[in-house]
Amino acid sequence: VSGLVTLAQGEDLRQEDAIMPLNLLPAGGALPLIAYFEPPISAGYTVTTEIPFYLPVMPDHQRYLPISIAEKSVEFRQDGKVAVVTGEITGADGQSKAEYLWVHATAFDEAGHVVAGRRWEAELPLRSGEPLKFSINLYSLGGPIERVDVLAEALIVQESPEE
Repeated sequence: VSGLVTLAQGEDLRQEDAIMPLNLLPAGGALPLIAYFEPPISAGYTVTTEIPFYLPVMPDHQRYLPISIAEKSVEFRQDGKVAVVTGEITGADGQSKAEYLWVHATAFDEAGHVVAGRRWEAELPLRSGEPLKFSINLYSLGGPIERVDVLAEALIVQESPEE
């Protein structure tokens, strides 16, 4: 999924592409689209977003390792302005090598607005049969953090066909 974010204020129009921090978005899951605008950005812009492109992944795809998050916990600090997320990734069998393994945590405030996000990247190569521990610190850019969603993905290394 990718998007286009537009900031408009009178005749001043600024546009940037927005991307997800992971490639996979499971049914019912939520991930922010991330765009960066060079400062300065004054108050008073109208923000619009469109989703011009998404590529579905078929249920029987075999490009990603079947992994899951276990033992996830979230500790809130500094009146909810900081959240420390820890957990373990399981299911990365030793049969396939991962090109990458990413975990993304998205923090939401009481109104359901995204207030923080961070992606953790595993050191490769992965060890076979052992749970992989992760820790992510989130710092709110808005109000107190109410909840945190965590998603993970691991892309399988694709072997080059022999010529």
